[in-house]
Amino acid sequence: MQPQLSRIINLLLLLVGMFSLSYGQVNQSNQKDTANAKSFVDKMQDFAKSSAMSSAADFEADRAEQVQEATLVEIKKNIQKAKLYLRTGLDTLAAKKELSLIAKHASLAGDGVFANRETPRTYRNLVSTQKLLNALLERCNLQKTKLDNHKKRLSQFKYQIDSLSKTKELFSFSKDSVKLSKYIQALVVLAQEVAPIDSMIDRSIVQTQSLQNQANLQTYSLESHLDEVTHFQQQMADQLFHPELSYIWQSSEVFRPFGQIINYSVQKGQLILRFFSISNVGILACVLLLLLVCYSFILSLKNAYRKEANGQAIGKDHLIIRHPLLSAIFIIANLAQFLFNSPPFIFSLFFWLVAGLALTLLMRGYITKFWMYAWLGMLSLFILSAIDNLILQASGIERWYMLFLSSAGLVLGYLIFKKGKRDELRERLIVYAIGLMVALEFFALLFNLIGSYNLAKALLVAGYVNVIIAIMFLWTVRLINQGLQLAFNLYARQDKSLFFMNFDRVGQKAPMLLYVLLVIGWLILFGRNFPAYAFIVEPVRNFFFDQRAIGSYTFSISNLILFFFVVSASVVISKVVSFFAVDKRTFSKQDGKKGIGSWILLIRITIILLGLFLAFAAVGIPIDKIAIVLGALGVGIGFGLQSLVNNLVSGLVIAFEKPLNLEDEVEVAGKSGTVKSIGFRSSIITTFDGAEIVMPNGDLLNSHLINWSSGGSKRRASVIIHIAHGANLQKVQQDILALLLADERIMKHPEPTVFFKDISPEALQMQVFYWSRQTKQLAEIKSDVIVAINQLFLKNDIQIPYPKQEVFVHTANHEKNKT
Repeated sequence: MQPQLSRIINLLLLLVGMFSLSYGQVNQSNQKDTANAKSFVDKMQDFAKSSAMSSAADFEADRAEQVQEATLVEIKKNIQKAKLYLRTGLDTLAAKKELSLIAKHASLAGDGVFANRETPRTYRNLVSTQKLLNALLERCNLQKTKLDNHKKRLSQFKYQIDSLSKTKELFSFSKDSVKLSKYIQALVVLAQEVAPIDSMIDRSIVQTQSLQNQANLQTYSLESHLDEVTHFQQQMADQLFHPELSYIWQSSEVFRPFGQIINYSVQKGQLILRFFSISNVGILACVLLLLLVCYSFILSLKNAYRKEANGQAIGKDHLIIRHPLLSAIFIIANLAQFLFNSPPFIFSLFFWLVAGLALTLLMRGYITKFWMYAWLGMLSLFILSAIDNLILQASGIERWYMLFLSSAGLVLGYLIFKKGKRDELRERLIVYAIGLMVALEFFALLFNLIGSYNLAKALLVAGYVNVIIAIMFLWTVRLINQGLQLAFNLYARQDKSLFFMNFDRVGQKAPMLLYVLLVIGWLILFGRNFPAYAFIVEPVRNFFFDQRAIGSYTFSISNLILFFFVVSASVVISKVVSFFAVDKRTFSKQDGKKGIGSWILLIRITIILLGLFLAFAAVGIPIDKIAIVLGALGVGIGFGLQSLVNNLVSGLVIAFEKPLNLEDEVEVAGKSGTVKSIGFRSSIITTFDGAEIVMPNGDLLNSHLINWSSGGSKRRASVIIHIAHGANLQKVQQDILALLLADERIMKHPEPTVFFKDISPEALQMQVFYWSRQTKQLAEIKSDVIVAINQLFLKNDIQIPYPKQEVFVHTANHEKNKT
């Protein structure tokens, strides 16, 4: 372009010069000049048009060349990305295998419900099928989502490559043969790279489309089966009291071989347990964390109790700290099962067995032998009935087995009530649970005899679940009460006005809310054994989980409960952290934890803020709505809350700058005392007179604060002494120094000093200075020093002067004699 532009410029200069020469010929005729001028203008216009067209063509060629280079580079980048994605993207073979497994498991789930229906459907099989189908549907939807995203990504790659390949500049060829040859070579190389990748993308799209169709069909099949199972459950609930089989002694039905039923039930149970555990790994991790926290708390109670008891043995009434690990396992196993949403029976059974084993070890040696044998008998029958509940299809052998379990429950209940050792019971309410067990087992035996298999099995399992869960829940409350009572006695020595967790406020027993929740939990676990449970609970579930709208904002009752629960939990956690951080048994100044108190406020604020954000995120409140609320609060703060904000900000300043810590001895506005609390808005100072000063943090920072605990935790004291004239000052000085150095409470560095301050006609004035550690014994040390000095003076006959005055009385007789 540059050489061509130079030629054009030179040509223009030459033409301009020629025009100047022709313009100088003024003697020629006007017609000739006019003709020559027109000829020259036409030539110049033709030359300008051709030059413009040539320049435009060159510009378009250059631009097309740049677009070609950029397009080729972009196509190569997309090819590389497509290659990488095809290697590392979705494994279609694994997806195909997963869909095949889902179809296989769906076939297993339908056994006894949609296929192999030699015997009537059972409620346990319907429930297991429903849970397994729900797990398979979730996995199928996951694969469907992956396939949809995979196909979308492949289509994007193909679209990008095709759109770049259709760029019109790619089909603009240069007139330069050398450039054209190189460009064609580049296109050939690019075509060789694009062709296989494009074919691979097309094949992947076809495979993905086929898998998508398979996933869609499988999803439709699972949803249809779930609807049928719900219909079957409704029918079973409506016909609950209708016998499905003949009398047990007239059994004429043809059942599947018992071995096949056991094998089928084991396979189905394993699948349900595996799928549910995999989908709740996070909650299981939280349960382990809760177990660790509970064990640490009980262990801290045990250590604190040993310190208070001075090495005495732990009594039987303190069962929770005799076995900290077993107690923690038992409490968490009973409470943590409610963290899971609708767990299958086999999953809940694991928690019940762990809790039952832990309770058995806890009660060993704690209760009488009679009730220990009764507990072991009920636990054994519960395990046997739970094993029966895992059998998903009916058989004649199982009916006789159920009859044996019901009869055994009746016999055990009769023996328990016959012995009548109720006064030995630790928990008297257990008697009512045993009575309910006997009643349920009686009806289970009756309905089993007449052929109501599903109702008989539900009553059989419900009877033993009722008594075992009731006993374990009662003992859970008992252990919690023991822990709270111990914590009340060991940790309730903080002042009641502290803004920390204080077990004096919590009380010595579990709150009534825990009793209510455990009763509700017992009802839920008891009701799950009956077919009508799901249809009774469904309206309640809908009430809590249905979406409601206020304007453009949608919410549910469960989200509101979750919001308040998260906020309350964050507040409780912040209080627990702050309480244990300032407890003297946990941290002490000698352990170098003195400075932790000033950070407790920051820790609490952080925990509460995290709780608020988690609560907002849990209920789905958008951030822009929160910003509006914060803006409104800002307006309110600007008009009427300056003092409150000043105190809050001052609390943060105290936490960062740490001018004082908990347990520091301070002096503010002429008042001395000990810092007992550093709160959000105010701090609490306990005076040496026993009073409490609640001082706003703003006033605390603005006052002249004297912290006697800072600066190496030492304090200087002085005693002023007057001695009579004539004493040996050097000996007095040496004796007093020796006396001070002999006291272990007085520091040797800086060493004590004795100065003679003044001399007067009445006495010699001296002042004693000494340093001591900043403790609550300052007044006691000074008193002991004064007593010791006084004893020293008495021993060495050193006189302490007292005010005296000589009075001379002159009389008249004395004056006469004198004259």
